[in-house]
Amino acid sequence: FVRGYELQASIPFRVMHDALEGFGLVISGTFLDGKLEDGGKVPGLSEESYSLTAYYESNGFEFRIAGTKRDEFLTETRGGSLSLQATEDTGSEIWDAQISYDFSESGIDSLDGLRITLQGQNLTDENDIEIDQADTRLVGRYQSYGRNFLIGLNYKF
Repeated sequence: FVRGYELQASIPFRVMHDALEGFGLVISGTFLDGKLEDGGKVPGLSEESYSLTAYYESNGFEFRIAGTKRDEFLTETRGGSLSLQATEDTGSEIWDAQISYDFSESGIDSLDGLRITLQGQNLTDENDIEIDQADTRLVGRYQSYGRNFLIGLNYKF
């Protein structure tokens, strides 16, 4: 069985004051409980996870920063003879950001349809770590993906 609840809110800040037009926040929290018929953990089930996105959108400018945090969860990895072996993923907290400008809002006719975007992914350089379920001192897998930065140019005719 799995049971739980999720709370979420989308808050455009203009409801607080007109000067905050374009600013906003989207937040959520998920809280779950579950177990298998034999009393074991449900694979992939984190008890708590959170997300937050703060944004600004106005006159062609867009800025977003987003973060997610997920508790540990049971997963599987290949063990001896390639059999599946239970392992614990330690969870993660990942932050991304994006800024863009849509020149369609600029009033410059020759740039109408152009959009420039800069993205940063995994800004805190979070690693993916799985530990042995029987002995939490043993790291079964450690992956470092690093930070990613992307720039995009889009043109719509």
